Amino acid sequence: MKKRVLCVALAAILLLAIPSIAAADSSGVCFTAVGDRLLDLSSMPSFVGGAAYLPSRVFSSFGVYYNYFDSDATALLYNGSKQIFFGLNDGSCYDSEGTTYQASAVLRNGQVYVPAAWVCQYFGLSYSYISGSGNGDIVRIKNGSEVLTDSKFIDAATSLMKMYYTEYYGMIDPATPSPSPSLPSENDDNHHSSVHIFLTFIGMPDSKLLDELDRFAYQASFFVTAQEAEENADTLRRIYGSGHNIGIFCESSVQDCEKAAVAIYNACQTLPTMLSSDTALATQCIEYGKENALAYFSPTISAPSDTAGISAISARLEEAAGYLSICVEISSTTSKMLPSLFYYLSSNSFNVLPLRETYL
Repeated sequence: MKKRVLCVALAAILLLAIPSIAAADSSGVCFTAVGDRLLDLSSMPSFVGGAAYLPSRVFSSFGVYYNYFDSDATALLYNGSKQIFFGLNDGSCYDSEGTTYQASAVLRNGQVYVPAAWVCQYFGLSYSYISGSGNGDIVRIKNGSEVLTDSKFIDAATSLMKMYYTEYYGMIDPATPSPSPSLPSENDDNHHSSVHIFLTFIGMPDSKLLDELDRFAYQASFFVTAQEAEENADTLRRIYGSGHNIGIFCESSVQDCEKAAVAIYNACQTLPTMLSSDTALATQCIEYGKENALAYFSPTISAPSDTAGISAISARLEEAAGYLSICVEISSTTSKMLPSLFYYLSSNSFNVLPLRETYL
């Protein structure tokens, strides 16, 4: 089917226009909010020609999920009824029927950003730009379930905006104009951007863990058993739709690997490409992986289910170099320390990358 071009009226373009970055308050900072929740500055908008663009994963809070296809540099946003594709190489935008639209995405600092107002209109959400008075502006995405009006929301969010600003810039007074971000020097002890971290997990995550990954814009890999995959189809769809990887974890027998692959496919319409296991089954699983086009994953740093703090992980990362992986076994204990781990990785400038089978 030939693509049908969808003409956009000038009036619609004007309706989607938003204040330019020059309209920001004296702090020079703009936050993102979803409903009645303020996100930290790792999810701040990027401005293109005066229009606000948001990290693609921000919309997962409203059931609009994200995936990225390396082969043709295409980003996908979708929910249960709609899909929209953004071609990063040619600036194209089209839906599953081949209809093209006058919209485009951009790649900034390794993240795909999409036009906030346009995406909201397409998926039936609403959008507002809230001008602040010294603590930052807010780009707010809503679906009608929010309680606070824009004016009451920015008042309620003031103290949290100050805290997030301090965490992000290391400054005390957010009313002070922020300096232009710059890379730390080679002598900066907290500079680890040359260290590439793959975040991986064993077990099925809860919504809080997935929310935290969204908040830090981290892509991770989850290795799940056949039983977990069969019992948690909705969670698998959110994992996959948010851009994370799903692999198989073998804990008893290689025969379970096929059951896990089928369950993952039934939930997400995608086949796993990676496999991990208990140490006792490593040899069998490596052979199984070779026979079934599955890359076997063995982590550099492991955090078992009783890991309560990040010190054992952070101590190994201080002198780390190159590429390494952190694998956390999900439990009630490890879940409590994960926000601290993510903040440690972010504040120390580690480069967190999605794990690919080609890295194994």
